[in-house]
This record gives sequence, structure tokens and C-alpha cells, in this order.
Amino acid sequence: MGKLNTNYGQYCYDSGTVINRAVTKYFRNCGAQTDSSDSCNECETGLRLARIVCCRGNRSDSMTVERRPSSQAVIVQNERQCWPDGGTVTQGNVGNSDEEDDFDEGHAVVELIDESRLTYRAEGNANIVLAVADSCRVLRLQKSTINAQSGKDLIVDLHRFIKYSRVVASLFSCRYVPEPKLGRLDTYDLEAFNKKLTEFRPVNRLDKEVRVRDGILYPDVAFLPIKIDPILFLQQVFEQDPKKYPFQTYCVEIKPKQGWSFGPDDGEDFARQMLFSNCDSTSTELVGPNVGKCRYCLYQYLKLQKKSIDKISKYCPLDLFSGKPIRMLNAIKGLIGAPQNNFKLSKNGRIVYGEQQEKTVFNRILKEIFQRDGRTKEERKTIFMNLMKEILLKDFSRYESLCDRRLLTIRKDRKKKDKNFIHQRTCCPINNQLLPKNCALKQILDLQLLVKSCLTKLNSDKPYRQDSTDPFGYVDELYEKHLDCLEDCCSRVGTSSEAESERRTADTAERLMNFTNFYLNEEEKYQLGATALDCSIMITFRRLADREEDRLPPAARNHIISIEAMKFLVNVTITDLDPKSIHHHKKYLKQIHDSIGAYREFMSRIKR
Repeated sequence: MGKLNTNYGQYCYDSGTVINRAVTKYFRNCGAQTDSSDSCNECETGLRLARIVCCRGNRSDSMTVERRPSSQAVIVQNERQCWPDGGTVTQGNVGNSDEEDDFDEGHAVVELIDESRLTYRAEGNANIVLAVADSCRVLRLQKSTINAQSGKDLIVDLHRFIKYSRVVASLFSCRYVPEPKLGRLDTYDLEAFNKKLTEFRPVNRLDKEVRVRDGILYPDVAFLPIKIDPILFLQQVFEQDPKKYPFQTYCVEIKPKQGWSFGPDDGEDFARQMLFSNCDSTSTELVGPNVGKCRYCLYQYLKLQKKSIDKISKYCPLDLFSGKPIRMLNAIKGLIGAPQNNFKLSKNGRIVYGEQQEKTVFNRILKEIFQRDGRTKEERKTIFMNLMKEILLKDFSRYESLCDRRLLTIRKDRKKKDKNFIHQRTCCPINNQLLPKNCALKQILDLQLLVKSCLTKLNSDKPYRQDSTDPFGYVDELYEKHLDCLEDCCSRVGTSSEAESERRTADTAERLMNFTNFYLNEEEKYQLGATALDCSIMITFRRLADREEDRLPPAARNHIISIEAMKFLVNVTITDLDPKSIHHHKKYLKQIHDSIGAYREFMSRIKR
């Protein structure tokens, strides 16, 4: 991990004046705030009515960067100023209270990001994430297979990505989903840029590289947002007085995966016939309430067969989504024991524990988090798992009086003589009602269940759109339906400030049900649900010093958790809500078929 180039230049600040201006501006706004609850007025991206007009002309790249006279500049490289939200304000729009749309008269509003400001952060199968120096943002660029002739895999157009992001954001609480912006990598030599990245990237990811300069800018969720932690936010951005605060900021990334399975009351016989018609009777017995395994646990055996993992994970998504404390602790413990690509721990924006690190590294980080407490390694691990559980179940929309959470413990792993227990265990079904309705897990699960309701109604032999060469063409129609839904909502509740407040604070589950039941067909429901199957939960937290909570802004009071006489400032963000290709359904079924075969083969070997 490291920086590509430390010669940042003077991009955003001069002699600390921006920090003073930002702090003054922030606390002036805070002083006028009467409601300490999180406001959705600025971050509810899905409730905008502005229609996006995409650039449709001939272009050399995936979007056009418009350059205007300085009085109307969309991008001004030499005269921009940084503001507390991490964004930039050009000379032409300083003092404009109306937020610009991402698209203006057919032209994309894009910010140029010089390559010297970028630091490698992380990457997945489809995207690479680079931190942008001095702004607490990240630039996410799509990757392409190196030997692909076209230079592109199934890459979604970024205009469509913004559209889709707005649709998905409207189905979550505004607290959880950040608004994406458009950014462009400013480099003269993309090949040289990829060579610099190679030094920091995992070896198993080097089959793909960056071939496009256009990407998406997000807030850097490795740090707490300014609205709940303003002073430390600015200190971290501008790296001033790093020793002033005794506790560092940590971020846990969890990919929860599919949190449901078919049960006896879910049309299981029909589901088996649909999903496993190509398997023999022995295979179909693996899926069911008696000896069944969920999709994730079955897929572990296919990954083991392909040698992409070394051991089977003890993590089961059904445990995490169960809402039962002991089951959730077991799930978190399983993630820690075998992180794979589903668990990462960052410290001040740098990944310090994941699939590439040894378990001893994780224990050392826990000692830093719970420093000077005189606790054993197992005690620190228990506290950490309980903290994660409490954050995942927390309803950030309401204030809860501070009191120490009850610390639960789970039994140690079974002895080696019971090592086959993991392969023979059944994934227990869950009760969807046990999760608090406004917690992140509940909102993800509600969206995931769209796949379950539509899976057996779709034809896997062909995509649902005639133009199968455009795997993301459905996004345009989906977005239009989203706008129709919003317009209908406005016409029902009116346009007064009270009606606007009612519309923005409507129950997330009700918004989801209204949109999917009255506006979408089965295929579109499936595509939205598939997005939630592979999303990430980012848990950002830092320990508070004694009486530090008294100096925090009112909005922070809903974000404090007390456990074992320690107080933590926490925040949750849901990311990786990307549109899936129309071919996802066919791939989904094939993966289940292959996973069942891999599991059968594995079990036949250990029984010999």
C-alpha cells in the first residue's frame, strides 16, 4: 500500500485558510440547526425530479468534459476551492445556493483528478478504488480484462450509472447511500499509470487493468463524515496535528452476500424444479430446510474446487441477517477467520487486515483500538464483535440514551476432531421480522428479497430484452419509471414544505413496496434485487476520548455507542450498488448448479 506520487502540488488549500473558513461555515450552519436528527434534504439523491439528458454525440471517451468561460466554468483546475463536504466549488458557482445537477444541458459535469493526487486503496473484480489526496474522496475506475480485444468487458456507461444510483438511493434511507459524482483521471499516459499501480495491487487481480479515464467520485467512507465529526475530519484531510487525538479512525468493510434461502413456505418444490432441473435427485436434496445450504455456503465449495480459496469459510449470511445476537456474532467471527473478499479492516484509510494478512495482524490492531485496557486477546475480540453487531442493528434515525450494551460471548471453535462439522451443518432459515426496520441489514435484505420473489418467474434461457447486445439498456427505462413514481408521489402529497418533509421521511420499506408493486415488471425487480446481493457495508468508527462527546455537534448524538465503558462514534454506509447485466439471471442459476456439483464431489471424498 502506498502513494503513486507524493508531489501533490497546491490543489486545495493555502496556509490553512480553507480549514478556518470550513470550520466557521460548518459551525455557523450547525448553530442554526434545530433538529439533531440526520437530515435528508441534501443527501436524498433519489428524490430529485431533474431529468438527466445524456450526451449522445460522437465522443472519443465515454463522456465530454465541457470547458466554458471562467464565469460559467464547469471545471476550473487552477482556481477551485475545497469545501468541508470534500467537493469543489468553481469560481463561477461560488455563492450559488442551488445544487447543480450532475448533467447540465446534455453535458456531464466532470471534475478532473490529477494522477499525482491518487493513492491506491483497494479493488474488486470489476473496479479499482483510488483515494484522492486532500479531499477525503475516492475515485472508482472500472477495469477491463487485459487480453480483451475490445478493451472493455461488460462496463456500464457512467451516465446510466448515475441514473441507476439515483433509483437505488431512493430505496434506501438517505443516511446509508452516498451520492456519486463524475470524475476523470487526468493523465497523459494510461499505460504508465497502470504500471505504477501494479506495485500496490494483489497479484491475483493483475489480469485486469484500467483502460478508461472516466470514473465515479464518492465520499471516502474510511473516515467519519463531517456532519458528525467535523474537527477530526478536517484534521485528517489536511494532516494537521495528527497526534492531537489519541484514537485513530477505523473502517470495516463487510460484503454480507445473499441473506435468504428457499424454505418450505416459499414455493420450494417449484423452486427446486426451476433451479435444479438439470441436477439429479441427490443434488436437489441439498437445497431444503432439512440438510440444505444457502447459496453462499454452497459457492464456497466451487471456489475451493477452482483453488481461489484455501479453506471453507465458517461465515453464513443467514446468521448475519438473522437479527439474533449469538448467530450474528458467529457470522462476524467467521468473517474474521476467513476474510476472503468479504471482510476488510482499514486504519485511517489504509487496509491493515484482509485476505492478504495473517490473523496476528488483526489481533495487533485490536490491541491498538482497546489500548491500555488490560484485556486479553479473546476479550478484545469479543468486544469488537459485539461492537460490530450493535452497529449493524442500530437505527440511526432515532436517539437512544447512552448505556453500556450487554456483552455477549460465544463458545470457542470445536476441536479438530469435529472438523467436518462445518461441511455437514445446515444453514438455518431466518425470520425477517427480527431485524430493526431502519437498520442497514434490514434495508439490504428487503431489496435482496426481490430476487427471491421473481427468481422462479423468469426464463433463464434468454435475456428479457430483445437487444441482448446492450446489457444495461434497461437502466434508461427503469429511471423513467423512477421519475414517474416521484411525480405521482408529489401530486398526491402536494408541494408544501410539510408535504416535502413527509415525502422524504416516508418509510423506506413503503417506498420500496410502492415502487416495485406499481411501476416495475418482474425483470426490473430482479435487476434491483441482484444489485443488493453483492453490495458492501462500510462500518466507520473511532473511540472517543473522555468527555469528548460533549464537544461533538448535535447530529452526532445518534451515532454514539457505549460498550464496556468505552464510547465509539460510528457511521454506516452502503456501497457497491452497481447495476447488473441482463445476463445476471442465467449466470446466477449456473453458479448454483456448479456449486451443488462441487459440494457433492467434496462430500464424496471426505466420506471415503
